[in-house]
Amino acid sequence: MNRVISIFGILIMLISCKSTNISNESEFKMFDDSVNLYAFIGEKISVSQFDLNENNTEVVIDTVFGEVFKTTPYIMDYGFKCKYKIVRNVFNELKTDTVDFIAYDHYGIAKFKNYKNVILYVSLNKEDENYYHQKYQYDQVQKDKNGKWKGMNGESIKELFMEKRNGVLKARGIFD
Repeated sequence: MNRVISIFGILIMLISCKSTNISNESEFKMFDDSVNLYAFIGEKISVSQFDLNENNTEVVIDTVFGEVFKTTPYIMDYGFKCKYKIVRNVFNELKTDTVDFIAYDHYGIAKFKNYKNVILYVSLNKEDENYYHQKYQYDQVQKDKNGKWKGMNGESIKELFMEKRNGVLKARGIFD
């Protein structure tokens, strides 16, 4: 009888280990410190628009005649200051629970702000120490009935990330 209980106990432990392993495999995460990109599942805290053309006057020196004059270039994008809670890192790791970043959009609205949870793609500008959103790049996500993050059409986080990685992010020179 003790032998049957021991075998049954070992069997339960093996089954438990396997099911734990399966759930961990579904949580896709990649690291490559040589790439200036951070992808994460974010939950919106705030998104506020700001005027890129405010205080945009520059002093210019005419190289031919040596004249100095002021000019105001007009930027046609809209600017947004964004703050998101980091729910889960997907590519590289932002070692904080929230991130502030700047987003630009030519069409007047940062569409990702319309969704509660999205995968966002940002890069760090080392000169000004600000994170900037990779223009127009996001994926709306939600948790499925098993508590796993999925795209709106059932795509895995890995599928969503790899599509961006091998598509637009590669075309922008972020990935080889």
